[in-house]
Amino acid sequence: MLIAEPPPTPADLHFRLFGVPVRVHPFFWIMSLLLGLGGKADPVNTLIWVAVVFVSVLVHEMGHAFLQHWYGGHPRITLYSFGGLAACDDCDRSPRAQILISLAGPMAGFLLAALVVLLLAAAGRFVGFRLSWNPIAWRLFDIEHIRQFGELVARDAIISDLLWVNISWGILNLLPIYPLDGGRIARELFTLGNPRRGIISSLWLSVIAAGGVAVYAFTQHETYLAIMFGLLGYGSYQTLRAYEQHWR
Repeated sequence: MLIAEPPPTPADLHFRLFGVPVRVHPFFWIMSLLLGLGGKADPVNTLIWVAVVFVSVLVHEMGHAFLQHWYGGHPRITLYSFGGLAACDDCDRSPRAQILISLAGPMAGFLLAALVVLLLAAAGRFVGFRLSWNPIAWRLFDIEHIRQFGELVARDAIISDLLWVNISWGILNLLPIYPLDGGRIARELFTLGNPRRGIISSLWLSVIAAGGVAVYAFTQHETYLAIMFGLLGYGSYQTLRAYEQHWR
């Protein structure tokens, strides 16, 4: 999902999933924990959040890895502080393959969210969606518990976090901003005609889109999101200047 693989550490967790090697950097747990400590989060819901982020990011990266394997590659997954990365040194580098590989990650998350929605609908608990900063609306299971204690029970917290991460993060990840999946898709599309000019155009689009999201997030008092996309926009601008100087 983001940037490059971090160097290995003795604290890394290693395992294989469907034959794909997975490495979890310790900073992944730290960043997930920090993201879950906002507001009045209690320990149980914070741990649920960390578990949901782990599963969701892993599902996202497995979506990339599945397509990388489909296109003849041998992918490996790394989860770290900025999210996750499905790296592949030998898969198809054609624009069509790279676009589909980039799309596969968010699509895997959307499919996981769709499964949750189907289960809610089967239980008669799903209401629907609404257009807003948080586009998800559903009937929670234990309303009386929320009224009495002001917090979600574990089951509701899992549902809430799964929908939020896999839908909202998936949509953000499709924005045409480097190095998100949407930025990679934009790069492949822009470079179909003129590779050099296409790189520059995709970087300018990344700067403008990231700046727009940062300003909007700031007006919504989403400080972390504003800082994150501000940094992404600045990174794209730095890359743009370096690229233009290289080709002068």
